[in-house]
Amino acid sequence: MRMYALLEEPVEKVRKVMVYESDIGAYVFLYDTQEDKSCIADLWFETLAEALDHCLQEFNVIQSQWLVINDPEEGEFHDIIR
Repeated sequence: MRMYALLEEPVEKVRKVMVYESDIGAYVFLYDTQEDKSCIADLWFETLAEALDHCLQEFNVIQSQWLVINDPEEGEFHDIIR
């Protein structure tokens, strides 16, 4: 599962966050733009709950801000929406 949120106010350089849940944990991708471009940094968490809590604590992303999107197709990048 993947979901992303556009930040209402940038936090340092971060303007968008994406969470991707995989078989080995959850990734948080950080972006300095709201456009569909590659991330500038990523973080790894053991669980989706930990990743979402980090986004709440660090970037003030609340549940209603998340937009759920399809997982990438095989061979596609996980941090790009298209």
